[in-house]
Amino acid sequence: MNARLIKWTKWLKVIHDDIQSLLINRNIFWEVQKIIRNNKDIQKPSSFYQYLGDTYVAYSAIAIRRQIKHDNQSISFARLLSEIMEDPIPLSRTYFKSLYVGSVVETFADRDFDKFTGANKDHICPRMVRNDLEALKLQAKKIEDFADKRIAHHDKKQPKSLPTFSEVDDCINLLDQLYVKYHLVFHASSMTSLMPVYQYDWKAIFEVPWLPKRN
Repeated sequence: MNARLIKWTKWLKVIHDDIQSLLINRNIFWEVQKIIRNNKDIQKPSSFYQYLGDTYVAYSAIAIRRQIKHDNQSISFARLLSEIMEDPIPLSRTYFKSLYVGSVVETFADRDFDKFTGANKDHICPRMVRNDLEALKLQAKKIEDFADKRIAHHDKKQPKSLPTFSEVDDCINLLDQLYVKYHLVFHASSMTSLMPVYQYDWKAIFEVPWLPKRN
């Protein structure tokens, strides 16, 4: 396998784990919000709720920022897409078709690869990759600015506007969608999302009191 392709595949695994953690933490945060909305007994002022919100926003903003930073020391989605855009040849039709050999869908390899390059092209389309990179940067711009100026450090120049919960969610959704897309390119394996199915009931802890009743 091409040395650059080996490196990219390793990077993709790191990116996979980061984005999956984002999705899991987002799901937990919003499920807890649902518990609070559905229980009038706990709808009361609490610094704990403020802590949950602050922690979720800070974690998500830094994690998103990490995926769009592009420097020689970083493993990020932005850097991966930039390198693919500059040198698309390793992600070739020949490589992609080799992943289908011996499978029951082997005859669909060319059709599936055409989604990323167009008919009869030899490698992934760099223009498509550029468009994906630009879309990611645009979606994450406000969140990156917030993370740089308010979370990573307190900048004298405040961000022009603060990202909303909806904007954070939209950016996480885009990261998930792009990962699914490039996972197929690299592994010829289809998925709908990186959000896993829980193997246990993590909300069971809320079914018992956390504190003994006070006298």
